[in-house]
Parts: sequence; structure tokens; C-alpha cells
Amino acid sequence: MKHLVAILLTLCLTAQADPAQRAQEAAVADVATTVMGLSLGAAEANPLGLTLIPLKLVALDYAAGLPDGEKQTVQSAVGSFWLGAAANNICVIFSLLSGGTFAPLCAAAGVAVALQRWNAGADEREFWALCARERVKNPKMTCEFTA
Repeated sequence: MKHLVAILLTLCLTAQADPAQRAQEAAVADVATTVMGLSLGAAEANPLGLTLIPLKLVALDYAAGLPDGEKQTVQSAVGSFWLGAAANNICVIFSLLSGGTFAPLCAAAGVAVALQRWNAGADEREFWALCARERVKNPKMTCEFTA
């Protein structure tokens, strides 16, 4: 339970991090909460299960190599998806610990968290897309997003 609380606090404290860091933390949260859930007896809903860990690393590396605008959009998308998966896992863990009474609602909770994170990043994604368009005209221009 201490590990679960640590994951939740980390995700709350780094909400203002850049898209790359948020995506990395969401990937770690998804994997960590999946392992916790499995250790408590939850069943893995994804048939590929933990074999997807290397694909997370590939996705993060691929996104990091994209130009600004595209990079932040991909990082925001995968980060939102993985954070939603972690939220689903956290809900399942709490449901297991409380007798499994609300497990059917966990998928909806995961989708809600993923959509919230995606929507929360809209201004930043728009900023980076605008910056990328402006850099075509002025390649020396630097961009820095501040919330």
C-alpha cells in the first residue's frame, strides 16, 4: 500500500512536468500498478501483459526523436493512455482490497483519467505545434512552454 501511495504522490507532484517526463512517469505507474494488482490476485486484461514493457521504451524513444509539435503530441497521447491504465489498475487494487465491490467501474475511471490528462495538455500541444510552424520561418527561434 505504501508503494501505491508513493506512485499517487509522484504523479500529483509532477503534473507540471514536461510531456516527456509525464509520459515516462505514466509508463512506470502503469507497470508498477499492474505488478501490484497481479500480486494481489487481479487478472491481466491485456493478453500481451507485461511483455509490452519494451514497447513502452520504444514508444518513448520514438517520440523523443520527433520534431517539436509532433513529439509533444505523441508524448501526451501515450502518457495520457498509460496514466489512464494506471488509474484503472489503482481502482482495481482498491476494489480488491475492499472486496471487489466496484471493480466494474474501474475501466470507466481509467478512461476518465486518460481523457482528463489529454484535455489538460491541449494548450501545451497547441503551443508546440505553433512553435514548430514559426520555426519554419525563423529557425533560430527558441520556444519554452510555461504553464
